[in-house]
Amino acid sequence: MTHSVNPELPQTLTEVLDHLRERLQEQLCAEGIDLTPPDIRLLELIGADAGQSLQSLGRKLCRDKALITRKIREMESLGLVRRERNPDDQRSFQLFLTETGKSVGERTQAILARTHDDLFAPLDDAEQQLLMRLLQQCLAAHAE
Repeated sequence: MTHSVNPELPQTLTEVLDHLRERLQEQLCAEGIDLTPPDIRLLELIGADAGQSLQSLGRKLCRDKALITRKIREMESLGLVRRERNPDDQRSFQLFLTETGKSVGERTQAILARTHDDLFAPLDDAEQQLLMRLLQQCLAAHAE
């Protein structure tokens, strides 16, 4: 059963996500970390699946290989990521976090956790659970 959408809902959701990105960027800058919120996700995905390819990472982020390649080069220049030839396919590379990348990844996850804690602090536990269930319900309705 589908329901009409309250026209304020998409705008409010956009505002919440914009607020989250802005606060996150402020915290990254305050800690001297020269990354953006999408970069945090990139580090997280590389760390969670060491050795994956650029193509695999691009699929997970819904981005083309050219954009991912540029971002990986930036992260290589910052000493966060290294590429190695794939021993099973010499035409492709595998991606790994460097020790610096792992350290920065841990710091960015702590910043992300603090930012989320601050955003959702006005909601009590039951309200947070309800919000989570409602958002999961929306996602589940569109799962492939």
